[in-house]
Amino acid sequence: MIYCTNCGAECPDDAKFCGKCGHALHGETPAGDAAQRPAHSAVSDTQTEQTLWEGRPSDLGDQIRTGMLMNNVHYKLTSQRLLITTGLIGKKTEELELVRIKDVSLEKTAMDRMMGVGTILIYSSDPTTPEIRLEDVKDAEKVKDLLRGAIRAEKEHYGTRYREDL
Repeated sequence: MIYCTNCGAECPDDAKFCGKCGHALHGETPAGDAAQRPAHSAVSDTQTEQTLWEGRPSDLGDQIRTGMLMNNVHYKLTSQRLLITTGLIGKKTEELELVRIKDVSLEKTAMDRMMGVGTILIYSSDPTTPEIRLEDVKDAEKVKDLLRGAIRAEKEHYGTRYREDL
């Protein structure tokens, strides 16, 4: 029996890749040799999800709704996914894995520029939500750059490569 050096999962002796995480296996360890097995804490921190940014729509109308406790939209960007929660009483959460995002763009109207907000458009390969709009995001340029960096890091972590369809 061999153990994956990435996640510590047990794998058959003849396996070339880990069945749990897909990491390439480069050698065998004797069965029962616990010293060769990576400890759970030795798993890289890139696998733990971390919150990078949280926010709500922030234009004038949204600020009034927030003051009245009626702003029912919440955005959350983690190191692995984007979550959009909506609803005042009944909640709905839309989740998008960062590796599925194809493109990100930013829109700012004249009013948005005066309010210091913008709309971030996200295009993905997710069949249920091919386009997501994060509307009235405060400091939209910084959030877009943070999102772009998180997407690149997550795709690099999984070895996802960009391919242009011709």
